[in-house]
Amino acid sequence: MSPAHERPGTGAPGIDERARRTARRLLAGAGSATVSAYRLDPSGAGAYVAHALDVDGFILIAIRPQPGTPLADAPDDRLIDVRLDIVLDSSEPGIRVTAASAHVLGSLRWVPSHWVETVLAESATPACHCAITGEDPLGRVSELARTPGARLALVQGSRVILHGPDGVSRHMVEDLAGQGDEEATTPGTAWSPLEVLDAHEAVRSLGDLSLRALCEAVIADEAPGSLCSRRPSAGVTRSLIERVLVVDADPWGVTLMHVGADETRTVLVALPGAPLAPAEITPVLGALADELLPARFELG
Repeated sequence: MSPAHERPGTGAPGIDERARRTARRLLAGAGSATVSAYRLDPSGAGAYVAHALDVDGFILIAIRPQPGTPLADAPDDRLIDVRLDIVLDSSEPGIRVTAASAHVLGSLRWVPSHWVETVLAESATPACHCAITGEDPLGRVSELARTPGARLALVQGSRVILHGPDGVSRHMVEDLAGQGDEEATTPGTAWSPLEVLDAHEAVRSLGDLSLRALCEAVIADEAPGSLCSRRPSAGVTRSLIERVLVVDADPWGVTLMHVGADETRTVLVALPGAPLAPAEITPVLGALADELLPARFELG
């Protein structure tokens, strides 16, 4: 992977800023999460969990542990060394493209059953609720924690390692929890899962021609954004050649992957006027693509 190239002077967020936002987004409830007790059960598979980040820096997880496993049998008063893995995949149909992943080593403590409702009631997250759906990242945790056989736990870890489009970065969990961070609690800076899907569909609706023009313009420093990576297309199925895949979308930018015959390039297109709502993406990116397409045809 080549180092990300940032276009100067475009108003696009820097690499560190984007990585921090992505790390917070994953810890706050995005993606698919698993937890494994790597010391108690080194060969055991991770168990899927619902998760959310509390403003105090704890990661709340709800899990239905498999009976008889070391994790399920651990007493409430025991701290368990765990690894929390969160993977965010693209919603591209028929193909799996991982947008980012986050990994935390920490200590898990079960919440006693008589304290579950109190902990859920007193918890708050740095991610804003969706103004339309009212969705709260804690909602999924609460729903699972209240089902028969499920349990609530608190995971405390000091650092998260993020694998994102721009490479690998490290962040302190307490810095992502929102204390003193105005952006973390600003309306419009967090999308619900449904809004993320809407945004992906909005970007796809522009079509491969417009999306390729956006990719090429970012690489040529003619549009705001950055080149995240480039690698040979060897081994890529022929049906993907010359397609543009929508890897990810958030209120600040869209990550696109152009699969060329010889080279696959991943770019971040910064959204003018960000943060945006999903409904604003099509007109904003469409207008930008309309400006770029004539020049792309002349060059091509």
